[in-house]
Amino acid sequence: MIVLWEKKTIPDRVEKVHDWNVFLSLILSTGIGRFTKDNTVANKVAEQWAEIVTTAFADGSYNYDKYVEAYKNILKPNGGRIIGIENYYPVSLLCDCLDEKTENAFVEHILNFDKGIYYIYDSKLTAPPQEFQSKNASRYLGAIELIVGYKHTRHKLSFVADWLNDNRSENGKWDMGKSVNDKLYFPLSDDWRKSETREADCTERIEKILALL
Repeated sequence: MIVLWEKKTIPDRVEKVHDWNVFLSLILSTGIGRFTKDNTVANKVAEQWAEIVTTAFADGSYNYDKYVEAYKNILKPNGGRIIGIENYYPVSLLCDCLDEKTENAFVEHILNFDKGIYYIYDSKLTAPPQEFQSKNASRYLGAIELIVGYKHTRHKLSFVADWLNDNRSENGKWDMGKSVNDKLYFPLSDDWRKSETREADCTERIEKILALL
């Protein structure tokens, strides 16, 4: 297990259900990876998780027993619950770390997992939300923004492009409505006092996804 800290502690409460050091290394490495790929320690954590996931999908589909075995051998947790593979942190961390075969199997598993991606979206990703103007749809896009980072598997997301195009306004833009202003994904602009600004923000976000599909 790699430890990313020595003198500082983070303000988050310790989660007792996991081995906190394992979980914290994963959280911090994921956060660092969003800004730079040049951090040696964070990259080592990513390599460890890539090895775990590669072992779990060695036969072409997910093998939970192999996942647990590799997880314990590589991370050496001091008890606690196993961190699920269908979790925001591993999914975010590994987008540039897997070989093509493993990536295909991993993404296929994530797309078809009934509970989506933990912390992000709690339904199967292959079934887009029926209500486009909703926080749920915004959270769904958050999950897709993670998956679209996997370069070898973007072809699996053609149904997302169809869903987005079906919800395009007559003017060629997108408006997800006021309810998506959750201070997490939206707004991108300083405020949404004008509907035109909201529409511009929604369109910008969606066009970035479509550009990768």
